Amino acid sequence: MKYSQLFGKTVREAKKDMKMASHKYLYQGGFVRELSAGRYEFLPLGFRVWRKVVDIIDQEMERIGSQRFSIPILQPIEFWQKSNRDKAWGSLLMKLKDQRGSEFALSATGEGVVSEMVAETSPSYKDLPVVIHQFIIKLRDEIRTRGGLLRTREFVMKDAYSFHATEEDMLKTYNDFAKAYENCCNRLDLKYYSCIADSGALGGDYCHEYQIPCDAGEDKIVRCKKCDYAANVEKAEFIRKKVNSDEEIKDYEEVKLPLEVATMKQLVKHYNMPAERFIKNVVYKTSAGKLIIATITGDLDVNAVKLAKAVGEDELELATEEDLESIGSQHGFVHSWG
Repeated sequence: MKYSQLFGKTVREAKKDMKMASHKYLYQGGFVRELSAGRYEFLPLGFRVWRKVVDIIDQEMERIGSQRFSIPILQPIEFWQKSNRDKAWGSLLMKLKDQRGSEFALSATGEGVVSEMVAETSPSYKDLPVVIHQFIIKLRDEIRTRGGLLRTREFVMKDAYSFHATEEDMLKTYNDFAKAYENCCNRLDLKYYSCIADSGALGGDYCHEYQIPCDAGEDKIVRCKKCDYAANVEKAEFIRKKVNSDEEIKDYEEVKLPLEVATMKQLVKHYNMPAERFIKNVVYKTSAGKLIIATITGDLDVNAVKLAKAVGEDELELATEEDLESIGSQHGFVHSWG
């Protein structure tokens, strides 16, 4: 096709609110246009790239024996309520009612619907494993969008599902998928790290994600230089160095603290002691409004994802000033007793 015939030609300048280089180039090159915050239109050039990526992933899925399927984007809310996923997804899940008053969820994930679909086919043990995948539009009511296509409210996801008679067989398929995703990354010429990760609202005991180093990224990962261990910091395990373990345990003593000394940095400076000699209390709030106090030494930060797992919550958010006032406290002066 001649350039003169192309729909969606290049433009000289990107929009002022576009910060990332990749976002600017996609716009200037005539690949995408933004319909509204977090929702993009793919012009012919962008759609050609999109289709090539989909084809590569689809080929690697077929190579490991996965079959492609499709489910509706608009899903009866009952399928979400049955597995309690409507509450787990919270405000991210977009819902609506039709003219008959029936409530639906706009697809944010597909586990519940797909599980019901497979159960309805009544596969016997001879039919297992069942391995299927799809490419489907996902809609999530993200609080904020950023980075062009990096965080959006509407996007296409490839999700896959497998059903097995034994955990051993499941792990074999899990490893097949891992190899398939590595092949996808290699064919796309991406530098990546396979990292142990938290499964979040999706649940599950096994989870890896493929992280691509990027200056605009938000995740942090840790890697061992001596082995292949790599993990998202939300899931990473480490050996805590013992601190003050051989010191004599002293009697409890109250110490007056000036009001202007409210942060760990100020404590270290005021008392001229290292941060690991202090403890700090960080207050979180559950979706039901319950407050949880996490106590940790001053040199460490609370991992909110791990804390949520420990207390049996899907997610936690930091307590507000109003929350602290409700328990008669304020930032910098929270204690975990009495």
